[in-house]
Amino acid sequence: MTKKILSLVAMVLLFVACEKSKNDDPEMPAPPPFEEVTVTAYGLVSVPSEEFTMNDVRAEAKLKEGNVMDIYLYDVSFSSRMPVTISLVIPDVSYIRTEEQITFAGNDIVPMVRNAPVPKYTVKDLQGTVTPDELALSCSFGDIACTYQGAITTE
Repeated sequence: MTKKILSLVAMVLLFVACEKSKNDDPEMPAPPPFEEVTVTAYGLVSVPSEEFTMNDVRAEAKLKEGNVMDIYLYDVSFSSRMPVTISLVIPDVSYIRTEEQITFAGNDIVPMVRNAPVPKYTVKDLQGTVTPDELALSCSFGDIACTYQGAITTE
């Protein structure tokens, strides 16, 4: 009889010892859903080799999930000899976000004009920042080196 009682007590203790406590594996709260953010700026495009500048160029940085962004330049020209303005997208640029700013960079990115890739003007040496006040970048479109510096607006 003592063996039966001891066996029963041992089984109860074994069962209790193996039970998971709610504090052993706390549930992690689900991360909030990613919210796309668009930053809009108006500023100056400079092309030193052409001694060319263009004022009031609208640019947008659209932050997407996965620490990538698309950079848009609207109605822009890169030379006084360029007969029309174009709108272009530099897609899937990697960025790092801190409390103070967003820093981005990329190389060998094929820009898009009218939803079509334009490999002749592949973006090289792209670097830039977004702060609460400014969107700034420098890069080369093919052989054309340029910079953009614009003031952030709230539209």
